[in-house]
Amino acid sequence: MKNLVISESGERLDQFLAQGQHCTSRSEAIKWIKDGFVLVNKAKAKPSHKLKEGDQIQITPPKVKPSELTPQKIDFPILFEDKDLLVLDKPAGLVVHPGAGNYELSLVHGLLHHCQDLSGIGGVERPGIVHRLDKGTSGLMVVAKTDKAHVHLSQQFQDKTVQKTYLALAYGSFEQDEMRIENLIKRSEMNRKKFVVNQKKGKIAISQVRCLRRSKLVSLLNVQIHTGRTHQIRVQLTHLGHPVLGDDLYGGTKKLRQFSDDQSQYVKNIGHQLLHAAHLSFEHPCFGELLSFQAEPPEDFKNAYEYFFEEAYSE
Repeated sequence: MKNLVISESGERLDQFLAQGQHCTSRSEAIKWIKDGFVLVNKAKAKPSHKLKEGDQIQITPPKVKPSELTPQKIDFPILFEDKDLLVLDKPAGLVVHPGAGNYELSLVHGLLHHCQDLSGIGGVERPGIVHRLDKGTSGLMVVAKTDKAHVHLSQQFQDKTVQKTYLALAYGSFEQDEMRIENLIKRSEMNRKKFVVNQKKGKIAISQVRCLRRSKLVSLLNVQIHTGRTHQIRVQLTHLGHPVLGDDLYGGTKKLRQFSDDQSQYVKNIGHQLLHAAHLSFEHPCFGELLSFQAEPPEDFKNAYEYFFEEAYSE
């Protein structure tokens, strides 16, 4: 139980709890308030309640519901681990958390096997998860092992202080050496699994793209994202006419113009988008130290590069 006394007026109760890192997120704060785990001056209040100087807040966190997920031994490289967090290199093809069709095999299942005390951190179904990668995307992820780390890392992602850089093999010759992409992204009304660029409404998505290598058919791109929208890189590159190779959802496996039948079939056989989270840096949630990690792309990414550029992949 926590007992707090407010020193300043005007802030919403839910914002106070989230920004003060008493909850892992604003949505969790709202749920706690509505469920009666937070009292203001010994009485229930609304999430929108405006706090006044001298208000007394009593927080009684709910008991952690044990996860019903069965831990599974899943291999994934771990680049760094301490008592607060771990950084791993997620393989392509592995979903991050359980969902339709993936209730028994996900990264979460593997994390529960690897970390015996992870089950209550960040929620029952998504313990330790502070960000995600699409199933077909490989690369670096940070996972929280304590509540304190979860709150602090989540705040860093919210404040956009985490640096994330991806490598992508995209269709076509990317014309510019470097460009900033800024547009609005929203869920498609035609296909609810997809997102699209919309000129009038949606959430702002910002990426910085640098072309590392180009040929007539394929470009190797370095993409730093400044926002973390669902499918952001895949949607933005498709909108520019350069879908990520192997991306079946966004047109990266169709018989692309100028590709031979053999080349098109090669891309289809890859089985996932050639998108890799290659760089990740953030502040350690307990020590304040800047941590920075690099991960080489997987073999199928390197093989595709060599197939189209006819030279060995190198950093």
